[in-house]
Amino acid sequence: MQCLLAASTLYDNVIIRVHLRPPQVSKTTPVSVRLEAVLNEQVTAIAAALDRPKSWVIEQAVRDFVATQEWQLAAIDEGIKAADEGRVAAHDDVVAWVRSWGGPDEAPMPKCG
Repeated sequence: MQCLLAASTLYDNVIIRVHLRPPQVSKTTPVSVRLEAVLNEQVTAIAAALDRPKSWVIEQAVRDFVATQEWQLAAIDEGIKAADEGRVAAHDDVVAWVRSWGGPDEAPMPKCG
């Protein structure tokens, strides 16, 4: 059962109504993490600044790390697939293109074969 909390207030003859729903709590699994002292102090300071528990800050950091790693691994897999299909530019063409950057005769990006 979901609870809906409502509050109303009168401000300058305008009624402001706020509806708050409790956050959806998902099941979590406890995990032990060992941090260097300086990193622990940084996490503690961030948690205090955000008025959040340290566990929340650590969970957000892990979520960001996992998202980045998933993106990177998917991009690597896509690159390997493109190479296997022959959708690549010749190395010498790419080197020549990069060396032309910023010069008066900047070359166009090489085409994939």
